[in-house]
Amino acid sequence: MYANTKLGSFTGFVTCALLAGCSMHEPTRVDENFGNSVRHMVEVQTYNPQAARAPSTEPPTQMDGPKGAAVLESYRTAVGSPSAVQKPLLINVGGE
Repeated sequence: MYANTKLGSFTGFVTCALLAGCSMHEPTRVDENFGNSVRHMVEVQTYNPQAARAPSTEPPTQMDGPKGAAVLESYRTAVGSPSAVQKPLLINVGGE
């Protein structure tokens, strides 16, 4: 029991020391354009920017009832029954 207490104390000390080493670094300054490419990509790919700011209260009218019901039913059955893995997963480490 004494060995477990010693090991736990040592592990805690090492963890604290490692975390303290990470906190010594000053935050890095980033370029003033950091993130602009992502914001631009989202802006360009948005079909209707006004819809995000003021969404319509009307229900969508582009899909008919039977087709919507079929899509919803296939979604519900496909999610509930995932297919089994056919082959075992093999991970090689070190080229063996």
